[in-house]
Amino acid sequence: MTPEAAGVSSELEENLGRLFRSEPYCFEFFQAVRLLQRLSPERELVGRFADPSKEVLRFHARVASEFPASEIQELALKTGAPHSMVVNFMGLVGPLGVLPLYYTELVMQRVRAKDTALRDFLDIFNHRIISLFYQAWEKYHFSVTYERERRDPVSHYLLDLVGLGTKGLQRRQAVEDETFIYYSGLFGLRTRPAQGLKQVIEDYFDVPVAVEQFVGGWWTLDRPSQCRLEGGTSYAEQLGIGAVVGDEVWDPQSSVRVVLGPLPLRQYLDFLPNGTAYAPLRDLLWFYGNGRVDFEVRLVLRREDVPECELGSVAEAAPQLGWCTWVKSAPFGRDPGDTILRM
Repeated sequence: MTPEAAGVSSELEENLGRLFRSEPYCFEFFQAVRLLQRLSPERELVGRFADPSKEVLRFHARVASEFPASEIQELALKTGAPHSMVVNFMGLVGPLGVLPLYYTELVMQRVRAKDTALRDFLDIFNHRIISLFYQAWEKYHFSVTYERERRDPVSHYLLDLVGLGTKGLQRRQAVEDETFIYYSGLFGLRTRPAQGLKQVIEDYFDVPVAVEQFVGGWWTLDRPSQCRLEGGTSYAEQLGIGAVVGDEVWDPQSSVRVVLGPLPLRQYLDFLPNGTAYAPLRDLLWFYGNGRVDFEVRLVLRREDVPECELGSVAEAAPQLGWCTWVKSAPFGRDPGDTILRM
């Protein structure tokens, strides 16, 4: 994987490389490691169980007696090998080391004598300790894992809450699964409020939204449920029990109406069945209603954006009967909301 595939542009990579070489002390330790791992996605992550020679970084603890001024002392960027980072805040020896001061003095003496064997030996343990320290930080900063892998354990837990924990159910909607993760607090409720639906649609599409509950509608009765004078004994032919005059019944709470608008013409067209926003809206409504609520969407167009009806037009707002066709001879005095879409 290249840095570009990991979401890092070549210009940003060049600028970061320049800063790392000239002013490594300006970076916090965690942010520096995080950036270096994104700049070298082809190498192994630190703190795992890979060969250390294939990891992004090789950590060293600074051997000195003075108080450190920054978290990072040195950073050497290498090609085809792990980058080398000397840290000031952790190690077996040094001003913040866990071993007695005698060992720090001993290592410093050996280094001055051009003998780095003891320092290099201790750095074997320093590298692992510092790597695990970074992994402990990353474990509780979920965004770091997410930005690298597009998935992390917390994302899976939140998908479980909304009913998308099984991989076969993921990536099937017209909206990204991350949308359901973001609104998992609402989608995870057993009883989902109308105000929550308004919030989701309004926030996702950035449009004015109103939700009308208990919108009545006619339901067509199937043939066995219709009253027919045929001498039968079914419930549909018994007065006071199931007899209904006609083949339809009125349900005062048939559906929920979502009113979008007033909208500019471009957004209005996007919400039509042949528009780009129709499928995401349909899937959000279906998912929020858990497949048990019928929705109808009423589109309201801004009065100043009502197009003139020009037969034969091939423009963006070409006449489409029932959707965006109005007989307009003068400016509209109201925002037309005649388009009703059943979801």
